[in-house]
Amino acid sequence: MKHVKALSLILLLTVFSMPASAEKPDAAKAFQQLSGLVGNWMGKSESGRQHSVNYRLSAGGTVLVETWSLSSGRESMTMYHLDGDDLMATHYCPQGNQPRLLLVSDAGKMHFEFRDGTNLKVPDKAHQHSFWLQINDSGHFQRNEIYVDNVRTGHLPAEENPQDTFSYTRKDDSTDTKK
Repeated sequence: MKHVKALSLILLLTVFSMPASAEKPDAAKAFQQLSGLVGNWMGKSESGRQHSVNYRLSAGGTVLVETWSLSSGRESMTMYHLDGDDLMATHYCPQGNQPRLLLVSDAGKMHFEFRDGTNLKVPDKAHQHSFWLQINDSGHFQRNEIYVDNVRTGHLPAEENPQDTFSYTRKDDSTDTKK
């Protein structure tokens, strides 16, 4: 019974913490803004971790491919695409799972939240549960991600760690979307 009360409380807090007039984000506009990231970037976290990221358009400009070079021979990818009036992000993780996230807000920061995914039952692994991305200007953006254990899915409260916020700087001045 305690679990039912606790879950009810979490549900109520979640519902009442949402903005009363939450407008559906403009997915097409957000995709266009993300497409402006085409090129090469270097990211650095508050804790000093670094990695490079490349953005390119594919499939006739309908998919934005984000490729992270994490270390020698280790990379991850996220594919952004429109699905009707929604903007989806499918993350292909080196941990072997593929969470799909939905753009839920584009007010200041683009917030993506877990929708569903594959290979999430692998024990002792985690998956991307949510992330936000904020484009500051044509040469800078920031991003923070939240990962949760694979046994946790759905709409769960997860805390953001500011140490995990990466600041990105464009490595080249190439914005040619045909690359």
